Amino acid sequence: MWVWISLCVVGLVGLIVLGLVGLMLYGFFEVRKFERLTDTRDLRQRTGQLAEGYLAKRSAGALVVGLVQQDKLFTAGFGRVSAANAVAPGATTIFEIGSITKVFTGIALAKMVTDGTLRLEDTIERSLPPGGELPLALRPVTLVQLATHTAGLPRLPENLHLSDARADNPYIRYGSKELYEYLRTAKLSHAPGRKSDYSNLGAGLLGHILELRAGKSYEQLVRESICEPLGMPDTTITLSAAQRERLTPGHDPAGQVVPNWDFAVLAPAGALRSCVGDLLKLVQASVATNHPTLGRALAFAQQPHFKSWIETVGLGWQIQETTEGLCFCWHNGGTGGYVSFLGFDPKHQTGIVLLSNYGDAMGGDDTLDKMGMELLKLAVKISWE
Repeated sequence: MWVWISLCVVGLVGLIVLGLVGLMLYGFFEVRKFERLTDTRDLRQRTGQLAEGYLAKRSAGALVVGLVQQDKLFTAGFGRVSAANAVAPGATTIFEIGSITKVFTGIALAKMVTDGTLRLEDTIERSLPPGGELPLALRPVTLVQLATHTAGLPRLPENLHLSDARADNPYIRYGSKELYEYLRTAKLSHAPGRKSDYSNLGAGLLGHILELRAGKSYEQLVRESICEPLGMPDTTITLSAAQRERLTPGHDPAGQVVPNWDFAVLAPAGALRSCVGDLLKLVQASVATNHPTLGRALAFAQQPHFKSWIETVGLGWQIQETTEGLCFCWHNGGTGGYVSFLGFDPKHQTGIVLLSNYGDAMGGDDTLDKMGMELLKLAVKISWE
């Protein structure tokens, strides 16, 4: 028996060693491949090839790609706006951007901190209205822990019942009443600040606290503190009639048109709609960080505010170091019928925006993320044209 156990242990160790060696070899070849890249000035063509591959399995899809290379902006649209409109989408075509909304929530927090309105260390107990009772474990949770997903809150509140709301519009009926009911009995999965576990609930709660402290709705807060200073008129929750005409319909993984998502109190986790033209302005301002009113906040949001051996998180941003020695700030997003990716390299002042009307937040399809990461790497070496 002991011989059998020993053989199993040796075999397991051997598999681990082989896996580590494989990762090292993969990293080595990826670095060599990146080092050998020269400026062939064909990033537009390479982007088109990636887009064609993406849409080959998504015949109803609309995909828009935006690129920042220092002071230059480029946009390319692929597919069709809708079944009734064969025109390719463009810089002003509007999409749901899902969890990229969390980036705006993080920047809004950074703006209020750098303006001296609040502190990262402020607790939710201090920030929520008086009279509500919080469990002892929740009382010391801080705003920075909500922003970095380190509060220990679950991904979604347990009282968000799909049976009480349409499954194809899951957040629409979840308001502040339901949120406060949940918080009175909420339990944390781990002590605050220990590790980062992605939480839509935490991001929504953070944005709700920000609107309470600012004395204005989340939508108004984002518009006034971020969108108006950067000239982003099409980044909003409530679409005008003219904007709705530019909204491309969302599709599920089977290609069927699905309803748009609407949010109540958890809007700061995923409610924004936007277009590539607007989001490129955010990327350009983020890599420059010299905007007269927002520069300090953009830089502060990009700083690591939580770091472990497996991940680094800013205020709303995921921060990733690659095997090639690059460092990206990024976030993705997804709703019932859209997926999105936004990322940038502060050192090289390059960035990518991808918006697609074909996806599913719960589908686990990371094709767009992979495309975004690939284009971020290529953008460091290769010019658009």
